Amino acid sequence: MNVSAGLLAGCLALATMTTLRVALDSGRRSVVTARLVERMPGAAADGGRRQRLPDPPAALIRGLDGAGLPWGARELWTGWMAALALAVPAGLVIGGPGLAIVAVVLVVSVPAIALRTVAGRADRLVEDTLPDALEGMARSLRSGASLRQAVDETATVTAGLLGLDLSTVASEVAQGRVLADALDRWGERRPLPGVRLAVSALALGAETGGAHARAIDGVAATLRSQLGVVREVRALSSQARLSGVVITLAPLGFSALAAATDERTAGFLLRTPLGLFCLAAGLLLDAAAALWMVRLSRIDA
Repeated sequence: MNVSAGLLAGCLALATMTTLRVALDSGRRSVVTARLVERMPGAAADGGRRQRLPDPPAALIRGLDGAGLPWGARELWTGWMAALALAVPAGLVIGGPGLAIVAVVLVVSVPAIALRTVAGRADRLVEDTLPDALEGMARSLRSGASLRQAVDETATVTAGLLGLDLSTVASEVAQGRVLADALDRWGERRPLPGVRLAVSALALGAETGGAHARAIDGVAATLRSQLGVVREVRALSSQARLSGVVITLAPLGFSALAAATDERTAGFLLRTPLGLFCLAAGLLLDAAAALWMVRLSRIDA
């Protein structure tokens, strides 16, 4: 019985991973497909009829933007719904209603907790690449380029979110906006300490003119020094974060191992009211402890 249940669980897990993989790969073709569909007659009506899943929630979109992840919200939402649809029958077949409830709770909560743990990653990526971008602008200024040209050149060679931000600034300037105003708007969209300091230095140079490559180099050196301190603190606290992960996963792994090797334990936890209550209480306490340890080990730049 345990062997067949394990094989079924493995097949369902493989199906879930395949579904998620297909959903993520479809995101790479979504833009091209949308453009082709828009050119076809009656595309709007057909697209409306073919859409079956609701739009991804705003919280998921904000979470992905804040995490700086390259995946599309609609594709992840589709994969999430597919995993949830597979979790219910898998739990019912393997362990009855108790395991089905546990599977639903895990499918719903684990991605949400994972997204919560990487919140603010986009801002960290921007601040990590900001010193190199400022040094690139300073080199362009020393070579004789104007500040507008330096921003444009740096935007073309800077990858990631910072490159997109600088490209937005360059695009606004090309459309007729004053460079200082475009930089101020960037600071409003990305209200980070490093970005505000860079915007102040660049806007001052745009308004006063003259050679200010040395000032930009000074700002880059200051930001790099601050990042060095933050990285050192993160390295010193890495053991605490790893301990939090182990402490969170150990009860789940032990419970799964005990239920897989002992039918009496599995029957008690998944098929009796007292066992379901103990399982639910344990999961809730473990989730609360995980969130608390994430809060304690978080490093604010």
